[in-house]
Formats: sequence, C-alpha cells, structure tokens
Amino acid sequence: MRRLLHRIARMTTTVVLIMTCVLSAEAKKPRPVEDFTSGGLAYHILRQAPEGIVEVAAPSAEIGAYCGEIRIPDSVQLGKETYAVVAIGDAAFKGATGLESIRMGENIRSIGAYAFSGCSSLQTVVLPKKIQAIRVGAFSHCTALDSIALPEGLRTIEHGLMSHCTALHTVVLPKSAIEIGAQAFAYCGKLKTVVLPEQLHVIGNEAFYECKALEHIVWPERIARIGTRTFSNCISLREAELPNGLRVLGESAFEGCSQMRTARLGSGLAEMGDAVFRNCYQLELLRIAPECKKVMRRSQFGGCNQLQIEVEELKIENL
Repeated sequence: MRRLLHRIARMTTTVVLIMTCVLSAEAKKPRPVEDFTSGGLAYHILRQAPEGIVEVAAPSAEIGAYCGEIRIPDSVQLGKETYAVVAIGDAAFKGATGLESIRMGENIRSIGAYAFSGCSSLQTVVLPKKIQAIRVGAFSHCTALDSIALPEGLRTIEHGLMSHCTALHTVVLPKSAIEIGAQAFAYCGKLKTVVLPEQLHVIGNEAFYECKALEHIVWPERIARIGTRTFSNCISLREAELPNGLRVLGESAFEGCSQMRTARLGSGLAEMGDAVFRNCYQLELLRIAPECKKVMRRSQFGGCNQLQIEVEELKIENL
C-alpha cells in the first residue's frame, strides 16, 4: 500500500512539473496584436499574417477624431507583415463631423453598419468597384453629401443606408440590386429623379418617405412589391405608372403625394393596402387593368375628390 501511495505521489509531481513548463512556455509566446494604428488610421486585425487582413476601426485616443480628406490604402504594414485592408468596421467613422472626403482602396469589400453615419461635413465618397456589401445606415445623416454612385455587385440596398441625407440630389443605383430596404432614402429632401434597376423586385417600407423634391421615377417591369408608406409625402411626384409585374402595393404607399395627377395600376396587382392614394388631392385620373377591380376599395382613395377611374381595354391579338 505504501509503494502504491509513493508511486502516485511521484506521478503527481511529474504532471505538475510538466504543466508548469507548458504554462511557462505559453506565457513567453508573443500574443497576437488585435489593434494597431498606421498612417493616421486605426485598424483591427481580422486574420493574422501570413495572408493577414484588417478592417478600419474607430479612432483610438492616440489618433483623435477623423477629419479632413482621408484615403484608405489597399494594404498596411505591421512590423515585417503586410495586411490587406478589406473592410470598414461598424461605426468606424460615425459622428466624425470634420470628415470631408473619403476615398477607399480597391481591396475594400464591405462597409459596416453606421460606418459614416452623422458625418455632417462629408461631401465626397469614392467607393471601390468590387464592394460586396454596405450595411445598415452606413451613410445616414451625411447632410452635406449631394451625390453618390453605388457600385455594381450590390444586391441589397440596406435599411436606412442614405436616410436623412438632406443635400442628396443624385444617386446612381447598381443594376445588380434586387431589393431596396426600409427607409433606405427616407428624408432625402432634394432627391429629384430615381432610376430603379431592371432587376429590382422589392422596395421596402418608407424607402423614399418624405423625399419632397422627387419628381420622376423610372419603374422596372420586374418590381413585385412596394411596401408601406414607401413614397408617402413625396409632394413633388406627379405620376406613378406602375408596371404589370407589381403584385403587392402596401398601405399608404403614395399617401400625401399632393401634386400627383395621374397613376396606373397594372394587371398583376393581387394585393393593395388601405390609404394607398389617400390625400392625393390633385389625382385626376387612375388607369387600371380590369384585373385590379377585385383589390380596390374606397378606403384607398380618401381625399381624392377629383378622381376618375379608367379601365384599360383588353387587347385581343389576332390568331
């Protein structure tokens, strides 16, 4: 029994010594750097070298607030290692009221949520061609930004992407876009013309809410759904020639478009919410396909006291 206890004691001592050596060796290993600064920008490492990648991060106390003209490089050096700059992190430049211009390197593939939100002096944004995602509210409340071209490859224009950009008068949407998210361009009070991409299927709730200067919309045939209050209070909009492919027209979609004179509902319309044209006081003529009668009711046209409805004739082709 004594021999057994002695043997167990020796084994325990050996294990303790081994663990001590292992822990000592681990402690001596250099820990990977997660954040660093270079060229006046803060970075967060997403993948360690070799083949390291980083994203631009919110400024450190050492850097202070981002301001002026900033160019994001294709890559940065940390010691002997090179890291590709592939993303702008969430809220990285949020509230940088002194930022005036941003030019991004060609390696940037994504821009994080609210990355530039509240950059009230930002006037110039140059986006890389290969960007794949721009997240929620990325350029919201950029009140000095007057134009932007969103790059090809974007499939979704995210929720609130450009909302409250009160100086924005020109936006070029990518042909690749299939969805515009809720409030994407809400309160863009100087936006005049919107050319919707041919592949677009869905426009979300309040996507263009209170775009008070909006006069003209080019509609794609493939659009299938317009959400709730999507174009509500667009007081300069004079017509809405909706295509045959539209299936769902959400509640209050054009409510308060007080200068609208004419509109058209196509043959594919299967669902139409209440108050769609409410308080469109100048609406004089609504042309509809015969199929639309089954989804129409009085509650959709409150305040449209001058309205006349014209049913389009069926076209019968010769056999």
